[in-house]
This record gives sequence, structure tokens and C-alpha cells, in this order.
Amino acid sequence: MSRSSLFLRPRTVLAAAVLSLAGLLWAPAANAATNQTYYVAPDGSDANAGTSAGAPLRTLQAAQTKVRQALSANVVPSVQAAGGTYELPSALTFGPADSGRSGSPVLWQAAPGVKVVLAGGRKLQPAWSPDASRPGVFTAQIGSGITMDGLFVNGRRQALARYPNVDPSQPILDGYTDLATVQARARNWKHPALAYLRALHCNSWGGASFKVTGLNSDGTLGLSWTGDNNRQEACPNQAQPLNSGHVMVENVLEELDAPGEWHYDSAAGTLYYYPPSGTDLPNAAVQTAEADELVHLQGSSNTDPVHDITFSGFTFTATHRTLFDHAYEGLQLGDWAVARTGAFYTKNAQGITVTKSAFDQLGGNGVFMDGYNDGNVVSGSTFTDDGASDVQTVGSRAAVRDLSTWSHQVTTLDDTTPGPKTQDYPRNITVSGNQMSHNGRFEKQSAGVNISMSQNIRVLGNTIHGSPRSCVNINDGTWGGDLIQDNDLFDCVKETSDHGPINMWGRDRFWPLSGGDSVQKRYALLDVVSPNVIDHNRIWHNSQWDLDLDDGSTNYKLTNNLLLNAGIKLRDGFYRTVSNNILVNGSLYEQVSHADNGDVIEHNITLAAQPYSLTLSDPANAKYLADHNVFWNNGNPVTGLDGSWSADGEDLHSRTADPQFTHGNPWTDPALLDYTVAATSPALGLGFANFPMDTFGVPGAPTPPRVTWPNTAPAGEVHAVGAGKCLDVPGWSTAQGTQLEIWDCHGGANQIFAHVSSGGQLTVYSGSSQLCLDADGGSNSPGTKVITWPCNSQTNQQWNLNSNGTITGAQSGLCLDVSGASTANGALVQLWTCNGGSNQKWAFG
Repeated sequence: MSRSSLFLRPRTVLAAAVLSLAGLLWAPAANAATNQTYYVAPDGSDANAGTSAGAPLRTLQAAQTKVRQALSANVVPSVQAAGGTYELPSALTFGPADSGRSGSPVLWQAAPGVKVVLAGGRKLQPAWSPDASRPGVFTAQIGSGITMDGLFVNGRRQALARYPNVDPSQPILDGYTDLATVQARARNWKHPALAYLRALHCNSWGGASFKVTGLNSDGTLGLSWTGDNNRQEACPNQAQPLNSGHVMVENVLEELDAPGEWHYDSAAGTLYYYPPSGTDLPNAAVQTAEADELVHLQGSSNTDPVHDITFSGFTFTATHRTLFDHAYEGLQLGDWAVARTGAFYTKNAQGITVTKSAFDQLGGNGVFMDGYNDGNVVSGSTFTDDGASDVQTVGSRAAVRDLSTWSHQVTTLDDTTPGPKTQDYPRNITVSGNQMSHNGRFEKQSAGVNISMSQNIRVLGNTIHGSPRSCVNINDGTWGGDLIQDNDLFDCVKETSDHGPINMWGRDRFWPLSGGDSVQKRYALLDVVSPNVIDHNRIWHNSQWDLDLDDGSTNYKLTNNLLLNAGIKLRDGFYRTVSNNILVNGSLYEQVSHADNGDVIEHNITLAAQPYSLTLSDPANAKYLADHNVFWNNGNPVTGLDGSWSADGEDLHSRTADPQFTHGNPWTDPALLDYTVAATSPALGLGFANFPMDTFGVPGAPTPPRVTWPNTAPAGEVHAVGAGKCLDVPGWSTAQGTQLEIWDCHGGANQIFAHVSSGGQLTVYSGSSQLCLDADGGSNSPGTKVITWPCNSQTNQQWNLNSNGTITGAQSGLCLDVSGASTANGALVQLWTCNGGSNQKWAFG
């Protein structure tokens, strides 16, 4: 059998369909001339006709006027911009009058071979002088009242004066501290009400950001929340839904003490800047960030849209952060809240394309498609260091039937009509061939692509990495039909927890209903009317789930995916098919399964010691169809396949056998990226089909890290004997500094600890997310918190498992202790003087 005959080519039909569709969309339009080009250059003149490169217009606004005149004469023109920077203090706005014709879009493009920058600020020419009271700091008078919250020097964004200083080694908030420390420092600030405080959500489910309103009489900070998260109801203080151990503060002059930091005194018009070593400050290019949007395309309605316009070759940069100047809107029952704005914004739009462009160091979103959008394309572009998400497609709440929110959940349906209620939602959108890296520099509920209240969104062949949260997020099931295919996703969920590189929620009409599983199943497909397909992606993650189908995720087909270093979570939901995937160092997690949930798990290859993990799930009740899979643990035992699992009829025809990879053994070559199996592989006989291993993401883009196999130290649950519960990392958090608790035992990764006998460490998680139990601050005092912390082999991370059932710190000699002898879920764990109490008795394994 030839190698080519072993491959399943999932994209062949799709590619042909796309090409066919492209031919229809871009066929030449009748009765429209397309031979007029208008030229623009920074040194041009708007008095010119603009019809030649030798006599160009100066502004894009003047070119837009010419385009409208041409269109009114039934000519579909184009605009070519010469190299340079075009400052846009406000957005370039397009409406129906700027539209091309079907098949003949108006083309706005950069001239070949040059960089054309659309910037949301102005170039400054500061006269710098040293600040006598602040060594290393320079000041300049630039005028008062400038609405800026970004400063660029030589094209790079600088840090708004902050505490703690930027720490390149710390991904979370680029360095963080605790709220108490910030409040102590605030007593020395002259203008605390100018400060911003950014933090993680209380459960590390994204971010929570605040304007500081001043100092309260008790010395605490007054905080006004921006609303940048939709899960405040999960926090003890819903008005301040933050993790007080993960905060930073900025825009404080007194904290300007590190190279690269700046501050602007708007009232006095004074700019303060601490240049990095080697900066030629007198000759440096200095630029502000002021405008929220650069290009704004909005039709009058879905029946009178702006349409058929293409933008090619532009660099979009230097926009104002939307985090503190826009209202946020919660998106149904998903975790997201969004500001409906972006550097490139579309609403009531059809056939809008942005291609071969760069979205660089934006303050907020890159592309935001709001409400009705049809047939738009974002392709062949780069997104780098943007403040929020790179691309969002977000429909209107008005299009949702029986809308539920966290403050108002609809438990009895009035409307059982399937699908959307109005046309106010994005559909038939393509996001393809883009490189997206390091989004969410300011907003931590962010992604390379976020989809909400949309239909038929195609995310194809992108490389996305370096996100604080997911790389691709599907916020809700409304209305399905999405295709996530051929992408390369890795190094996601860098600053938050309980998430996956592709994250999904499906808390739709069926999810809050009363009446139990049968009622929910009856209505499960009302909103996700077409299946979402996650096909042929390569995904790497440093925690549990490459594919995180969280609450309610329903009607999914997960096929032909190479899942590295993590597995798949199927939480409560219906009709999920998991077929022909390869899970490398990952398991399949069924959590809180409904009765007869329709899950199919077949023809997969799983490389793990324990292929399945069940949490509050009964296979006999759920009636999973799991069979014809191959499991392998490099010749070591594979557990969990016998007993009740097989007795319930699961995996009766599956095999534990070497899959016979042709390019190496992933245990000895953890950097392996080609998992093609040989013609003699037992997986092929069970229905598995090879799929291409060299067509993920953008050619030439970075690729995922290596797989990090777990250590071989004894591992298991650590049982709190007196409480009948287990040692637990709250919320599955991977954030360092998280205090341990006890919780009902469920066997999840946040309750599985390995004891490294050679060093005495107790570790949780694996790979690059591995953490050690740590006596906070190396303290020897009773009451010391027991936290998770990066493993460092210090004595405050060494533990003795004693024959009398106690666990003692090697450094302190104190006992691991459940605070207050509590037996309740969430009781915190600390160090305490050993006293023989049952709250100090533990059983390992």
C-alpha cells in the first residue's frame, strides 16, 4: 500500500467548494468600469486630481470623496496608498455609498513593496529635558487634554507607569502583586483616582479591570469595575470580581521607576518618560495612541449594507485601549463580556475583505464584526501583541430567542422555534491563513478568534499562539455550522486557568431548563441548528484539555485532530462525536454527563496511562458509544478499561497495542510532529485513517513545543482522613500562589499529586504547568498557607509522608492541616503545629 493511499484528505471537498464559491463571488460584474485608480501619499496634496502616482492626494479622506464620485458614475475604482504613516485621529468611516458592485469590490491597497501604516495617534516632537527629581526620567511639554493611553517610541509600545514593573519572565499580567500591597503603596500617591488596576478574575477565568476612584476612609482603594468579564456571579464580591493575589496597577506617576515606563499629566500637558538604555531620545520617533477605531464600515441596515470593499496590505496600529473607555456587554451565559469595537469594525456589512495586512500592538480588538455581517473575509494577515482579541464575530442579543443571562435564566421556554430570531448576526465569515500571536496584552478574556451568536464561521489554516486565554473561543451554541480546520494552536491559556486552546460553551436555551435530562435533550438543538466541526487541527496545551467542550457544548464533530500534551473534555451536553483523533499524553474527560447523551468516541489513538477520566458521570446512564479505539502507554499498563467500563459495553472491540508510528517513538522523541501510522498498524484495522501531518497552520510559522510526559513518581489522591475529602487545587488553577483546599474527591488532575521520593516534593499537573506544594514564603510559622508554586527544590517544597498519617514540612516540621478542623468543601489547607488531630491525618494514593 502506498503512503498516499493511507491518508484521509478532509479538505478536498471543502477546498473545491471554496474555490467554486470564490468564482461565483468574484465573477466580473456587468456594466461597471474598473480601470480608475486614485493615488494617495503622505506628501501629496488634496488639491491634486489623484489620478497618477506623480500627483497623489494627501489624505485617505480625500480619496474616499473621489471614490464616491466615481461610484456615482458607475465606475468601481481602486485606491493605492504610498508608503508612510497616515494618522487617523478618528476612524475612516464607510457606508453604503462607498460600496463596490457584486463581483467588483472597491480595492483599497498599499502600494507594492512599501509599508503603509494607519495609526490611531499623532506624531509628537517633544523637547526633552531631564527630570531633576527622578533619575533617568525625561519630561516634555506636549499640550494638555490629549486623550491618550498609549505611547510608542520607535514603533514599540511602552509601559504605562506601573507596579510591579514589567517582568518578562512572568506571563501573568507581565508581573503581579497582591491587592494589600497596592493599597499600602497608594497612600503615597498624589492622584490615586488617575490609576487603573488590572487583575485576574476571582477564579482566574479571564481578567477583571478597574478604574481607581480614590482612597476610602479605611485606606482601601475605591474601585469601579469596567465589566470586562461575564462571570461576576461566581465571585464572593460581585462588584469587585477579582483575584486579590493577582493584580497590578498603572498610570501612577510615583511608580515611574523603570526603563520603558511613561506617564502623561493631562492637566499640565507634561509627558514623563524613562528611556531604555541606548535610546537616542532626541531623534526617537514618538507617537500617541488615541483613536479606538481606524476603519469603521457600517451599513444602514441588513437590507442596506455597506458591501464589496477590500483592504489589502495595510498596517493597523496604535489604537487607544478600549478597556477603560467603552461599555462592556455580557454575551448570554458564556464567560465573555465584550466592547463592541475594534481597529477594523464592521456592522450591516457584506463582502468586506481585509487581507495581507498587519494588526500590530493595538489597544483593543483587531477586527470586530458586530451584528449582521455576511461573506466577510480576514485572510493572510498578521496579528501581534494586540490588547484584546484579534478577530471577533458577535451577533446581537436581539437575534437570540428566549435569551438567558446570569442574572435572568429562562427555565421555561416561550419560543421553541429553532435558529435565530432576526438577521442581526454574522454568518458565512472566513478567517484564514493568518498568524496571530500574543493577543490579550490588556484584556485577559481574549482569543485569536472569538465567535458568539454567529453561524457558519470558518476558521481555516491559521497559526495562533501566545494567548492569555483560549486561541479559539466559541462562546455559545448560537447557531452552529462553524468549521475550525487546519489550524496550528499552541501556548494558549498562559495567564488564566480552567480552559483549553479551543474552548466552547453551549449554555443555550436548553441548558437552564427545569425538568431534567430528557427535557434538556429534547431542546438541545434549538440553537445549535447545525453541527460545529473541529477538524484537522494540531493543538498543544500544557494542562488537561486541548479541546475544552465546557458547560452545555452540544452538536460537535471532533475529527482528525492531532492533540499534543493534553486531551478532550466533554462536559454536560449532547451529540458529540470524537472520531479519528490522536491524543498524545492526553485523556478523554467525561464530566457531569447527561443520560443517553449521544456521545460517540471511536477510531481514535490515545497515548496515555489512563485514557478516560470520569467526573460525576455514569457510563451506563450516559450510554456512550466508545469503541474501535487504540490505546498505548509505551508498553506500560493502560488502566481504566476493564471493570465497570467494559461491563457497560464500552470499548469492547478496542485494543491496547503499539500504533506503529512511522517517524519515531513520541516517548523517546517528544518533539515528534508526524504521527503517521504504518500500513501494518492495528489502528487501521479498527477504522482509523491517517491524515496529513504537514498542513497545519501557516507555512513557515512557529510550531508547537515538545510533549512533556509525566514523571514516574507514585501519584494519586491525597485524602483528608478526617473530612473524607481530597487535597484540591481550587478551580483547577495553574496560577502560582494558589492556596490548597479540600474538596469532594473526583479524580481530576487538580487532585492527583505525585510524591518525588528523591526530593520529597509533592507535585500537581505535568509538563510545563507542573507545580509543587510550597510553604508560602518559606515560613516556619503555624498558619502558613500551603500553596502551589513553580518547583525549585528548596526545603519549603519538601514533604515527609509519615507512617502515622501526617505530612510534615521538611523545613518547618509543621503538619499539613485543614484549617479549623473543617470538613466542608473549600476548607483551606495550612501548616500547623502537629497535634494528632484528625484534620492532620492524610492518606496518599
